[in-house]
Amino acid sequence: MSHSRESVSLPEEDYSAVLDFIAGMLSRNTTRSLARLFQSRLLPLLGASTCFYGWADSGVFRPWIIDAVGIPESDFSAVEAYFPRCPLARHMIERTSTVESYDLDLPRRELQDSVESFFEAHPGSRFRGSSYLEEINTVLLAMDHSEPAILIGFHRINGSNESFTPRERRILDILRPHLCQTIKALIPKERMDHSAPMLDADSSESQSPMAQVTADSKIVVQNSSFKELFNSLPGDKLGLALTRFLTGAIGECDKPSKPRISETKAFWYCRCPNVFQVGVSPGNDDQWLVELHPLNDLCPAFNPVLSQYGLTPKEKEICCRVRQGFDNQEIASQLYISLHTAKTHLKNIYRKLDIPNRPRLVSFLNHE
Repeated sequence: MSHSRESVSLPEEDYSAVLDFIAGMLSRNTTRSLARLFQSRLLPLLGASTCFYGWADSGVFRPWIIDAVGIPESDFSAVEAYFPRCPLARHMIERTSTVESYDLDLPRRELQDSVESFFEAHPGSRFRGSSYLEEINTVLLAMDHSEPAILIGFHRINGSNESFTPRERRILDILRPHLCQTIKALIPKERMDHSAPMLDADSSESQSPMAQVTADSKIVVQNSSFKELFNSLPGDKLGLALTRFLTGAIGECDKPSKPRISETKAFWYCRCPNVFQVGVSPGNDDQWLVELHPLNDLCPAFNPVLSQYGLTPKEKEICCRVRQGFDNQEIASQLYISLHTAKTHLKNIYRKLDIPNRPRLVSFLNHE
């Protein structure tokens, strides 16, 4: 499927056009002026019908279109909501590649299947009947694997059914560093006008387990850290604790009256032996972003302080789940013991720690 890039030799007129375009970018100081340059020079050079450019977190879970040519602004949200499912984007993230297209790097059928899957996952939503996604025949995509990641996509839509060629991919490969630099320089100037999901470039957020999920906790897409932590696949549901966190966050967030990106609600979560701070925030459409940020402390089951009080391994596990907010029946189900046994363990924990009740136990665990 992949064509050799080293064998692509561009004619002199293409190199001249590339140099003229780079020179033209030097005078662009707004996203709108850059879009006009795309329309007048870059789309004809690449034989593309439409294009967009924007940015996202490095896992491309929260894309944000800055501007576009030929894509109605009313369809921006549909493209953004679809993008985490985009097979080409996921392929590029896995390979850390910078420029790819359907037909050259992935079969075009994967694009068609993913769009159909997207609409099946949004029955009756505002995206159903949104025609732009269904008009796309093929895609040429450039990506900067930084934080934030810059995304530059070119589409051939209905009436332009030809594939992108190694020539167009090579041109975009040459232009990509200059395009990304120009777009990044524009972001701070435009940021006050857009509630964009920017991540700190110096943070390690891209390494944190992260998944985009539906409101009923079904995983739509996940990064490798999340998959490794939970051994999960797209379509699986979050575990009981994360589902509880998700439900709580959804209940507190009145999306229609909030900005597009609202403040993250943080929760504490234990996955023995590690402890995570969990952020649940609105994503695109009716989906949510779940991010787990590792903390330095270990969970109660591995806390040496508890060993000093003579707690058994099972009692430590119960402490861990009490701290997470599970009731006795839930603890019994998770540990495959009877409700009576779970209550007996709790009584022994109270006695050993000289603590009278559950609220005091939670307070003790949170401070030790």
